[in-house]
Amino acid sequence: MKKIILISSCVLALVARENPFTPDDINVTTLDSTNISENPPKLNRVVAKFPSDAREIVTATFSYKSVDGSIKQKSIDINASFDWHDDIIILSQPPVSSETTPSLDVSVTTTNEQTKQAVAKQATPKPLSVLPKIEPPLKSIAFMDFIKFDIFASKIEIITKDQMFRDFIINKPDKIVMDFKRGSEFSTQSIKVQKGPLKKATIGAHKDYYRVVLSLDGNYHYAIRQSGNGYTLTLR
Repeated sequence: MKKIILISSCVLALVARENPFTPDDINVTTLDSTNISENPPKLNRVVAKFPSDAREIVTATFSYKSVDGSIKQKSIDINASFDWHDDIIILSQPPVSSETTPSLDVSVTTTNEQTKQAVAKQATPKPLSVLPKIEPPLKSIAFMDFIKFDIFASKIEIITKDQMFRDFIINKPDKIVMDFKRGSEFSTQSIKVQKGPLKKATIGAHKDYYRVVLSLDGNYHYAIRQSGNGYTLTLR
């Protein structure tokens, strides 16, 4: 009996694998392991749009995934005004290295007077050769011969000799209403603009005045002041 048990043990020792955790066919099963999860696409360019009542960006808060898989947040103080029409773009790019200002190369043979002249030449600002650019209006419209509107990105120049005696704003949809003194009769007219903040301008006559209604593309604060040719309507 002892001989039978001894022979059986030897046979099992020859048949058994050295490592029971190694698969039978090493070519079929991979032994690679990893704790790296699949990443989303690399950040390139993200565009954000804001509603028409946005005027300032206070902070930007990013939620990000840490290496341990937890979700964390990073807030950046901005405190800057902006035009809500603009795209706010987030870009991923390598850090920009600051360029050092080249130093003045003064030879050992240069005299003190020559050095002073070279330093003064570098420090003297170059005169402006280009005159300040005058901004042209995006579009100009006129009703008959007594009122004209020059539309800019954030203001409207109202060119008229008539006196404005009332103005107010209407929301949803956003409109600015202005009444001017003039005793004339004409049919109500409307002009589609679609430039800057102005979508449409409508003018209609009443008994002793006429009314101008400016339809805007969003929610604005406005201010009106007298100017040399009439009035300036500022939108912000």
